[in-house]
Amino acid sequence: MWTFASERALARTSVASLAVLVVATAAFYWAQNRFRPVGGEISVPKLLWLSYAIALWVAVPALLAADGRVSVRLRQAFAALVIFVLARGAAELWMLYISLNWSPWYGIAHDLACVTLLVALALRAGWPRSPIDRVISVHLAVTAAAFVPEMYFAWYMQAHFTTSGEHAIYFVPDDPRYSEVLRVTTVVVVSLSLYFPFFLFRWLHAKTPSPYSAAR
Repeated sequence: MWTFASERALARTSVASLAVLVVATAAFYWAQNRFRPVGGEISVPKLLWLSYAIALWVAVPALLAADGRVSVRLRQAFAALVIFVLARGAAELWMLYISLNWSPWYGIAHDLACVTLLVALALRAGWPRSPIDRVISVHLAVTAAAFVPEMYFAWYMQAHFTTSGEHAIYFVPDDPRYSEVLRVTTVVVVSLSLYFPFFLFRWLHAKTPSPYSAAR
């Protein structure tokens, strides 16, 4: 598997990737709420959850898959997740914006498949032996656990909104009628906001024998 040339390159790419995600998140919020294309208005908690979901299931896994300090089997687990999620993303974007026939039940089925995949690959990876593998194994568990609220959010959407056709709603707006799901989303977002800096620091500053040092 391909790896970064150095820890510095990994750190720089990580910071740049997350910075791009922050900018893209702000741009999406502005465009979605100003021009109101299909999908409707999006609330701030839902916007932040969307951003964290992309970070958890695409951006960070792609970076971890290319971190030569992490064991191969753990890297393979994150690489598999990226492939799974990107495949879903391509199909979902088509169904959301072209064919207009997306159903939250498709998302729930995919979420369950992702959890099953990650659990199976975590068991295959076995007990972590190095300090960095312990950090990454915990993150793998957090990554899988994040699909649980996502399934609840998808269920809520199918129960309260029309998610297909020209007047489909894909996002929960800032409306007191939806305070239940917005409160849950806020709790999840705050939890991830506390967890992510802690994880990023422990991962990027992990004290472990580095293949990058050996290469020099």
